[in-house]
Amino acid sequence: MSGSSSSGRSFLGGIAMENPTVDCSSLKRSTKVVSPTMIYFKTVFVGTILKVELDDSKVILLDSSDNAVGSIIPAWIGRLIDCINDGYQFEAIINNMNGASIDVTIQHKV
Repeated sequence: MSGSSSSGRSFLGGIAMENPTVDCSSLKRSTKVVSPTMIYFKTVFVGTILKVELDDSKVILLDSSDNAVGSIIPAWIGRLIDCINDGYQFEAIINNMNGASIDVTIQHKV
């Protein structure tokens, strides 16, 4: 079963896949931080801008001292990794923090 929707996503076997043709400079999506590093958790707040980096094949978020705050694994991670490998830089802006849950927006760093 395959098809597409008006949202720009394609569906393959019931799994939604982000459109890989999204231009890297306009890539902007929200996601949750997974496995936040609790030791650095108190150093970040809503509005904090984090660096987005590749560590092997994992996308990690770093604070201003280059300490890992956590990682992300959204459905569109393949496109993000392709963009980073193509030389684009991204940043994560913390939108919300609730306990150990951190919501961020990933966007191209201008």
